[in-house]
Amino acid sequence: MRLLVLGASGATGREIVRQALGHGHEVTALVRDPSRFEVADAHLRVVVGDATDATAIASAVEGQDAVASALGAHGERPVRVYSDGIANTIHAMTARGVRRLVVVSAAYVGGSAGLPLSLRLLGRAPGVSALREDMERMEGDVQLSDLDWTIVRAAALTNGPFTGVYRTVENAAVPGGRRISRADLAALVLKCAEGSHFLRRTVAVAY
Repeated sequence: MRLLVLGASGATGREIVRQALGHGHEVTALVRDPSRFEVADAHLRVVVGDATDATAIASAVEGQDAVASALGAHGERPVRVYSDGIANTIHAMTARGVRRLVVVSAAYVGGSAGLPLSLRLLGRAPGVSALREDMERMEGDVQLSDLDWTIVRAAALTNGPFTGVYRTVENAAVPGGRRISRADLAALVLKCAEGSHFLRRTVAVAY
């Protein structure tokens, strides 16, 4: 599989890249700052660009089989990287016939039913509310698209190890699920990108 990873220089993006390479895939990593990206492999192509740049996204999407987004905002205000980046991605994928899109979102997006108190409070925090609102815009665009999409809503992220043992719930929060390691999140994202798991579904993941 030829996989484009958006936000590849972030902690989650790097984990998706490493696992995809471990599975034998051809990976294109879109990064804004190559100095923050230390992965090297014969099957890896690094493209320097910004997801909010439609031209950069169109070039990176060309020839891919699937796209995995681990976009993140790094202090930008106002926050538009999620919605603008994915809008550009949807347009480029549609124009080039690339169907499979897997997007990382957050557990506090899309309602609080079943969400642990700590994550409900996090989603309302002044420094996080702008992120949540832009993720909501992103999710809306993804769900309205004609692509073969999956939205993965992650609990609070840790740098813990890969375990392969986690819980998933469609269209709702994981009851009591507060955390997930980036390694296990990346494994689920890659599993979705490789096949039809949670096709056109929103799924929450946590321990």
